[in-house]
Amino acid sequence: MNIGFFSPTINEVGGGELVALNMIDALRGRGHRIIIYSAEKIDTSRIKNFLGHSITFDEEVTIGPKLFNPYSLQCIYPNLGRSYLFHRKCDFVIDTFSDSIFPWTNAVYFNQYPRITKLPKNGLKGKILAPYAFFLEKSVKHADSRKIKLMTCSKFMAQKIEKLTGLFVNVLYPPVSQFFKLGVDISSKEDIVVSVFRMSAAKKPETIPEIAKLAKGNFSFVIIGNCRTADDMGILKRVQMLIYKLKLDKKVKLLINISREKQREILQKAKVYLHPSVPYEAFGISVAEAMSAGCVSIVPDVGGLKEIVTEQFRYNSLAEAAELIEKTINSWSPSLSFDSVKRVDKFSQAKFRENFMNIMQL
Repeated sequence: MNIGFFSPTINEVGGGELVALNMIDALRGRGHRIIIYSAEKIDTSRIKNFLGHSITFDEEVTIGPKLFNPYSLQCIYPNLGRSYLFHRKCDFVIDTFSDSIFPWTNAVYFNQYPRITKLPKNGLKGKILAPYAFFLEKSVKHADSRKIKLMTCSKFMAQKIEKLTGLFVNVLYPPVSQFFKLGVDISSKEDIVVSVFRMSAAKKPETIPEIAKLAKGNFSFVIIGNCRTADDMGILKRVQMLIYKLKLDKKVKLLINISREKQREILQKAKVYLHPSVPYEAFGISVAEAMSAGCVSIVPDVGGLKEIVTEQFRYNSLAEAAELIEKTINSWSPSLSFDSVKRVDKFSQAKFRENFMNIMQL
């Protein structure tokens, strides 16, 4: 069977792309032919460098030109057209990007809230996107009769999507690679607080330096950022200026676009992982990966993060986050790290692939 993956941002190497890669591996293992749509030529070396995971496929489809970031509002209608054209090459289409239900799509993996909830409703943009919103609403009704397979990354997300669409949604937790666990030595942990995220405004990166300023103690912060677009670079500059303004240049270190191996090395040394103060998080793959490396994860008390991290390590304010860091490092013991590793065992790649194939029945 020709199975197509609509993944314009496959080169972005984030959590959604990791999901797509593991789905591809699972289906290739059953002998299916894999076709991938990308907004640009697939950069296999970049993907392997960042994810520690090679990508193997049978055909690549690029429908250009790529003038804007695929996530931008300018790409709403072009992505819709490209998705339709792409499906004509496939027997079965899995969309791991759009966070939307299209009539020609057979399966959707929601990494975020459905796209329709984020569309402008007022002003010129609202008028321009009104036909698209109407189309999505009609597509949901069509999907009910087609028994489309819907999946998402947490119980939190499943409840939100089911309430919005009235359709059943399978919970398929993202896979956590054993890569970060390999060779970890809990006894060699250092007083380091590390954060990992893409430099986007949605990730609230400025909250990490702000928490670092509040935290009292002789420990260092490391921010590992992924920058790819001009927008990402703009956010990076803002974070750099904030670190300078708060006089944290000796306390907070920025590392951009480092290899997966270097990221593992830092995570395995760190005692604490700190997630930025986001208003919500669908799951938080970087949190689970850090825990796999033995970090105690301190996260905001929101969304899917509650399904990964216990209440004692969740915060509701920046001051509370700083206090939790101080308390965790001052009272740290190897048992805390072992507990973190054990807690994310349920998110293994093997379990993800097994659960995915059970849902697909292909």
